[in-house]
Amino acid sequence: MPDFDIFKNRWSISARIELETPLRIGGGQSAAEYSISSAPVLLTFDAKTRQYEAFIPGSSLKGVLRSTVERLIRTFNDEKSCVSVKNKKDHDRSLCGNCVSCGIFGSMEAGAKIRVRDSHLSDNSRDIMSVKEMPHCATDYRIMGGMFKPKTGYDKRRKVETVKTSPRFEETVTSGTCFDVLIEMDNADYTEFGLILLALDEFNKKRVQLGGAASRGNGFASVTDISVKEKTMGNDMRISETEHDIDKLMRGGKKYLKEINRDNNTDRRDFDIYYKARAPKSTEGHIVALLKVTTLTDFIMPGVEEATVTSGNLPVIPGSTIKGYFRHKLVEKCDADTIKEIFGYTDNHRGRLLISDAYSDELTEYDRIPANSVLRMWMVFDNMTKEEILLIDELRKQNIIVTGRTSSKLDKKTGNASFNVIQIQMEYEKLDIFRIPDYLEGI
Repeated sequence: MPDFDIFKNRWSISARIELETPLRIGGGQSAAEYSISSAPVLLTFDAKTRQYEAFIPGSSLKGVLRSTVERLIRTFNDEKSCVSVKNKKDHDRSLCGNCVSCGIFGSMEAGAKIRVRDSHLSDNSRDIMSVKEMPHCATDYRIMGGMFKPKTGYDKRRKVETVKTSPRFEETVTSGTCFDVLIEMDNADYTEFGLILLALDEFNKKRVQLGGAASRGNGFASVTDISVKEKTMGNDMRISETEHDIDKLMRGGKKYLKEINRDNNTDRRDFDIYYKARAPKSTEGHIVALLKVTTLTDFIMPGVEEATVTSGNLPVIPGSTIKGYFRHKLVEKCDADTIKEIFGYTDNHRGRLLISDAYSDELTEYDRIPANSVLRMWMVFDNMTKEEILLIDELRKQNIIVTGRTSSKLDKKTGNASFNVIQIQMEYEKLDIFRIPDYLEGI
């Protein structure tokens, strides 16, 4: 249990979070005073500039850090995690108060060692329009005979049977926006602080996302400009400050994980553990892949008051659009349970496939992505089986028309489209499969 009766030390992390894809943290009913959007993001009022600005609540970042630390610990040793999985049915799902995670983040028994401040806009992001509305359209499905079937309705104007969709607009904080991060810890040891740094590094590994709608490509970010300092008090009662080596502290966190490492079962696919972390390396488990996307035609997808969807002032192919294509194709041949596992469902079934926006910093046109442009895109297979990943890989072998007939100008007779045809490279630019031996390499 943490002891705050005396001052031992105070650690601080200053860093910068840069959004690589849009961020969505919903504003709820309180957002009505600063937004007319039906789905606004959370903003804060800056008294100095007298403007509402985007920010990352400390509670949101703290929650991500806690779940990430617990996922790492549980993967290495379930008995050392906050709530032992095998005891979930036998005990109340309350924080134990005795584990490393509770010592850092707090429990009903004691307060937290860590304080995560709200992350406000960095100076270089204050002069840009960081909040915008993004279109989102989902096909409405129902389950019939164990399969997903699109809901249909009669269009009186066109006098045809059409597939029902649910179009909506959501506010997001645009990619490229930067936030200043400040995290403090009181009376923490090297192991505890190392675990926090490892959790932050998971953002850079793309194994962790921030905010909501991550399965639609939101919340990918990088953490940079990290500085770590420790304040201690000497025998003369003077406070001294020491700057620490980040890599050394992270190695300390990994040494703890190595010490507690036990041959526990990692064949569960729950999201509180890394699936198949002890298995021989193969294309299953938790996998992060970086891919190249080539536009075979111009890409134009109208946004809200813009010729094509943009993020960070550059045209993008939304990850939700690419994911929607995969879902549409697999619905035709896979049963409902498989679709739920891969893509999620409205019954609180979380999706396992995450696809970021496809983007390039070298684009110069703002009303389209020209043909033959090469973009990059992250795909995250979160605790997926070989069979599920193979279904996605098979779809990547063909040229893809990622939008509907209207946007793509599809010719029904020839099957050719004038716009929005892409090719996803089969070979991965980068592939990171979470395996314990790789994670502990050199420790």
